[in-house]
Amino acid sequence: MKVTPENYYSPEANKAYWSASFVKEMFDCPNRAMGDLNGDYERGNSTALLVGSFVDSYFEGEESFAKFIEENPGIVNSRTGEFKSDFNKALLMIARAKSDPYFMEMMEGEKQKIFTGEIGGIPFKCKLDVYKKGERIVDLKTVKDFESMYRKEEGRLSFAEYWRWPLQMAIYQHLEGNKLPCYLACITKQDPPDIAVIEIPQHVLDAEMEILLEKLPYFDAIRQGVIEA
Repeated sequence: MKVTPENYYSPEANKAYWSASFVKEMFDCPNRAMGDLNGDYERGNSTALLVGSFVDSYFEGEESFAKFIEENPGIVNSRTGEFKSDFNKALLMIARAKSDPYFMEMMEGEKQKIFTGEIGGIPFKCKLDVYKKGERIVDLKTVKDFESMYRKEEGRLSFAEYWRWPLQMAIYQHLEGNKLPCYLACITKQDPPDIAVIEIPQHVLDAEMEILLEKLPYFDAIRQGVIEA
């Protein structure tokens, strides 16, 4: 099937193609990943996820931002007509990013660019937050803060490693096909918000891809039902 902005998140597209989010879930909990894929597990829209989507939609452009607000009336206080407190804080996050010329330069490019391709013979899809052809791939992230985080059996990791963002960017880079530099454009939810633009070194992206290629046959066996999740 052809993946479009309209069907990208559909169950049909998720069954036809793997994605970075599915792979990250397989690393964390195969049973939950398969539950998501089969519609047995509903994650729902937490406030944290909505705040991230609110910020994403703003940087996608006025039309996307207006559409997001229309589709999520719960973010507005029905009595006052103003954004609820979490989303007023999100406006401060946006303002902090807009105040930095370098951050905004990194946000220049085509938004939500879709690529499909194969990794290890398996069909994948991805949607890039910001794509500047021939120059870079940028993923916009909202985070609590920039502190390290603990994962069982691995110890303390950087916040980017904890959320497996280098793996995500390795998938993006592979599907785009030109080994473009990959960046995380991060905004914290602190008061006041902080920002950072982080380049993922190529040797890290290469290592993440090697690990993925090694794991894919095992993950595929789970997805095909050969191995129980």
